[in-house]
Amino acid sequence: MLKSRLKTGKLHSTIAITYLGSITDNTWGTEADIKARVRKAQVAFSALNKIWHSTTYSTQTKLRIFNTKVKAVPLYGCETWKNSKNITTKLQVFINKSLRKILRIFWPDRITNSELWKRTKQPRIDLQIRKRKWGWLGHTLRKPIDDITRQALEWNPQDKRSRGGPKNTWRRTVLKEAK
Repeated sequence: MLKSRLKTGKLHSTIAITYLGSITDNTWGTEADIKARVRKAQVAFSALNKIWHSTTYSTQTKLRIFNTKVKAVPLYGCETWKNSKNITTKLQVFINKSLRKILRIFWPDRITNSELWKRTKQPRIDLQIRKRKWGWLGHTLRKPIDDITRQALEWNPQDKRSRGGPKNTWRRTVLKEAK
């Protein structure tokens, strides 16, 4: 997919490819992937509207269905994302909206997000991503030294970062969380 956009009078092209279900573009960000995953999760959520509106299912059952069928879609592969406030905010907004629809909390009925998480017994999304990331890291570090994923994890490029390249990498976010 080739997109072109006009910015300050110059034509910039963004090339995005989908590989193994993840979208990668030439900016090496995960923004395009997150947008696509949230759209897919919205489709999955709306496909289950009959369940959300049904009174025959308990709230616990609805939340279990939500966690397995809807919440798993945007969190797929989150172990390898670099952590950013923008990513977690987009995901948390989608999840909060979905939980409010499941609990039938509409606009006039206002509750805080922490009250919503308490009622549904759901942790914040950044904590879930961090838990998955550390689980994947432990799994990778238990592999043999000659395994390709372990070698990729421990690989340290010696080249200098190009101007405008990503300052915040996956490794840097993990080292920051470790402190």
